[in-house]
Amino acid sequence: MPPPDRGNSAGPGDAGDNIPPPSSNDDCGQAEKDIIDQKELRRCGRGIRRLVTLCGTVTQLVAEYDRRLLRPESDNNNTNGDDGNSDEDDEDIPPEKREEVRSRRDRDYQSYLELAKLVLALKVRITNPHQEARMLYYARLLDCANNARSDDTARVKPNIANLLNNRANNPASPPLDLETRDTRGLQNNFTGRLICPIKYDWEDPVVRAKIRDCVDGHNASDDYWLRCLYEGEKGDPEDVEKGFLKSALLVKTFQMIFTSPSSARGNLDAEPVPERRERRKKAPSKCPPVAEQLRMDGQVTTRSIAYVAVQLHFALCDATHWMNHYNGFNYEEFYEFIIDFFEADQTPEGKAASTELLNWWNIQVFPRSAATRAALSISARQSSLTVLREQRRARLSRIPSWLLSK
Repeated sequence: MPPPDRGNSAGPGDAGDNIPPPSSNDDCGQAEKDIIDQKELRRCGRGIRRLVTLCGTVTQLVAEYDRRLLRPESDNNNTNGDDGNSDEDDEDIPPEKREEVRSRRDRDYQSYLELAKLVLALKVRITNPHQEARMLYYARLLDCANNARSDDTARVKPNIANLLNNRANNPASPPLDLETRDTRGLQNNFTGRLICPIKYDWEDPVVRAKIRDCVDGHNASDDYWLRCLYEGEKGDPEDVEKGFLKSALLVKTFQMIFTSPSSARGNLDAEPVPERRERRKKAPSKCPPVAEQLRMDGQVTTRSIAYVAVQLHFALCDATHWMNHYNGFNYEEFYEFIIDFFEADQTPEGKAASTELLNWWNIQVFPRSAATRAALSISARQSSLTVLREQRRARLSRIPSWLLSK
């Protein structure tokens, strides 16, 4: 069945798609609306990589939404619930690839839902009958998205080096160059340890040499349980979940991008002045932090954590510019792994663990938010009730059994 008919005729973009400079005869009210539309497009576009998808396109996400929109008509006998996957959908896919394809579809659909929350005008825009206008709107969103990712990459590069050079415990030695990543990566003992999987003993020079030469099965890109993501930068290969995604370095990177003064400086999180350059004191910027601009409402999301994990790893490697894959490391797959860490396990235990970790993040990043206060209130109530139950159980255990039977 063909996708929803949104028209194929080429035509001018709707408001905000292709706006010429206002002429002397333009209506002032319309000109002002056009400016507001452009600002909103830029605001939303700059949030796509940060909150929605690392590498995907708007067209790709809308296509998955369309596919699911058609399923009630094309697959009335679906027995798989509302997961958007059916045997009919997969007839042309080799059996060994079906699970991978279904996971990608589910991830794209969840990303579409996040996109619709970010871009409130999306559902109106995708019904525009002019295909050219739709494609232009999608392209403009994506340009803003990629520009924001590049800006974040440039921001984190000097700031993470400055943080590591000046921390009290185990600072970088020799200090990392703030201006370039050329001397970072696996060839640097300090950054190499941080981006090395915990299953390898980086302190062993023989192991380090094997990792650098990628010999005897020593490959630093073959799993994503990386030291830089762990609390205290130490992880247990026998208990990989313990301390994972609780790294102080990861939290600091999140703050660099979403909440710190440097990320709010200038218009729409402009580039910060390099740390080594002296600068005059000036009044604090009135531009709100990125998290506020993106209306995160004091809540960290799984995709924002995944995005920050990517930016942290990239800042520690020696790539000269942004790449989806570098030196055998697949950043798109890494990003999806972090999302799956939170979302793939839909058992009650898995959901509870994810909620607990997100609450921990909210406390670290947004300690004064309503969401954090609510989580702390629930946690306090639960811990208080636990104390009550344990004390009652202890008192009952001290009562003779013959007395309880009366």
